[in-house]
Amino acid sequence: MKNCWEIKACGREAGGGKVAELGECIASKEGLGHSCWAIAGTLCGGTVQGCLDEKLGNCLTCEVYKSYSRLTGTVGRDVPLQCPEEEGRYQDLLLSR
Repeated sequence: MKNCWEIKACGREAGGGKVAELGECIASKEGLGHSCWAIAGTLCGGTVQGCLDEKLGNCLTCEVYKSYSRLTGTVGRDVPLQCPEEEGRYQDLLLSR
């Protein structure tokens, strides 16, 4: 399962080509490459995004969300099985909303 930075080819993952210019993405730092919509501060479409409630409209059209959403994603049910540590952080983010 690819991480969001691999799918979007943004270069903001640890060691990525745009880290010097734009910094490492919070999704990479926090290990949330299959749950990026749940964390504030991602850079999508060239704009820093806010919290889930503020950015969900944009996320609904994103291929990462369409794949990894636990409710509607094409492989969302596989994320907890393949990425249990990430799933724990994802669930914590949802509970803290």
